[in-house]
Amino acid sequence: MTRQSSLPRSFWILWTATTATNLGDGIRLVALPLLATQLTRDAGLIALVTVFTYLPALLVGPIAGVFVDRARKRGLIAGAHIARAAVLALVTVLTWQGSLTIPALCVAAFLYGVGEAVGDPAAHAILPRLVSTSDLGQANSRLQSGMIMGEMFVGRAAGGVLFAVASFWPVLANMLLLAAAAAIVLGLRVDEPSRARSAARRNRLAEFRHELLEGLTVVVHSRLLGRMSILLAVWAGVSGAFWGIATIYALRDLHSGATGYGVMLALSALGSLAGATVAIRFVRALGAARATAVAVIISAASIAALALTTDSWLAALLLAFNGFAVTIWNVMSVTVRQATVEPALLGRVSSMYRILATLAMPLGAGLAGLLASDVGATPVFAVVAAVLALAGAIIIPGLWPILEKSWPRGQSSAESLGGVEAPMRVDT
Repeated sequence: MTRQSSLPRSFWILWTATTATNLGDGIRLVALPLLATQLTRDAGLIALVTVFTYLPALLVGPIAGVFVDRARKRGLIAGAHIARAAVLALVTVLTWQGSLTIPALCVAAFLYGVGEAVGDPAAHAILPRLVSTSDLGQANSRLQSGMIMGEMFVGRAAGGVLFAVASFWPVLANMLLLAAAAAIVLGLRVDEPSRARSAARRNRLAEFRHELLEGLTVVVHSRLLGRMSILLAVWAGVSGAFWGIATIYALRDLHSGATGYGVMLALSALGSLAGATVAIRFVRALGAARATAVAVIISAASIAALALTTDSWLAALLLAFNGFAVTIWNVMSVTVRQATVEPALLGRVSSMYRILATLAMPLGAGLAGLLASDVGATPVFAVVAAVLALAGAIIIPGLWPILEKSWPRGQSSAESLGGVEAPMRVDT
């Protein structure tokens, strides 16, 4: 019988703020493309708005990780929320006045993405200071549940409803949610000692470059994190490939219509929510390595089975299984990373992970789109499922002995790899 941990009040403050921002993200993901369609009918320009949203993760993600590790996380998270709220306030005014343009929307999307590139790694880095190492898994599970409920269920639906009332309402709602989240985070009480920087490194640019490379070094030279990052990149590419052609598959192969496609998305979200709910029990029952293997098998099998069915309800059920498996992996991988990386490096390591996923997803979507235009959507599902299964078969055996010892069971941060590999540390 496992102990049901009681997460502290400080965690629930972070959870409330994070769920509020995720709710706003769900609204924004619907609102910005809809705003773009009011300004142009050019599909390329509309897609450009989405590109500018994710571009900062590639351009400023590593730099943001350095600042996350240098600064106090509470103020950084609140500052990122306030900056994004200010950007959305300007978009609200421009939309209300009828002065919004595609270039202005792209700039706003980029600046919003910069705030996200800073705020998300900071939130990941502050969590180990709020809960004990043994409670990290449960805390990440709760955060994932809040994200799914806020963004996938409530936020996206609210975005469409608010846009139908007036085009500026969803942007205004997202702005208010971010402002509220900033106020909530500023009420957080957390012990955050500032990291001393070496006096020997007088050149600020050289010092910055040194710190930047430290984050990359941890990922590349750690047997655990290196292999996990490769698996993450493959899985993100497979997800990008699937979602890149999911609409075509639903409308052309399943003939589900817009309503049926919406049902499929809802069931996928339900599967993700179920995964977040049972993730900790799942990992504790199977062990971290076996749980990873089972999650890969479920995800690959569910995607492969999509190539064999034309029934929209069965396809929706398969999507739910895939969402379940992906969320199990998300909770487990974030928890292991937080438990095994030195606190002074966690921001940079999280940013490096974010870059890999951000690169792999559009690459997978683009390749899937090109392939689907020649052979159709269903053969693509068989191909990407085989890629994921093959990656799992190659990577997981090498991960097995390390991953089994890396799941946090009460050790202090960065000590759970003892006897397997020395944790990376930074000079202070």
